[in-house]
Amino acid sequence: MTLDDFRQIPYMDGGRTVFGLDCWGMARMALVELFGKPLLPAYGEIPANSKASLTRSWSTESEKHPVVAPRPGALAAAWRGRLCLHFGLVVSVDGRSMILETREETGPQLTSIRRFEARYTKVVYHAN
Repeated sequence: MTLDDFRQIPYMDGGRTVFGLDCWGMARMALVELFGKPLLPAYGEIPANSKASLTRSWSTESEKHPVVAPRPGALAAAWRGRLCLHFGLVVSVDGRSMILETREETGPQLTSIRRFEARYTKVVYHAN
């Protein structure tokens, strides 16, 4: 799959297939397809609106992934206060680092790192 293929997959709450992806589904699938990384846990049982459950699961998983500066292949975990709200993946587009993300409001898109970070209290980037 290519970056353009990911931009065609519709948003789907809990989605983990090419028929629909949520933010975590897209980040984990793109890590495998675009960067050849191992598949991360699915967490498909966690609905997108259950931010407390998402935060607990990611807090445990994130211990396995060191914090890094934004770079292609890094997971972007977006936080507001104590809750992890959203995930994206840093990709390179024409030599520029962007965030590949999908949201219910927008579907799949590429967002500048500056714009992505502006929506949240903090964004933490993790290596895989």
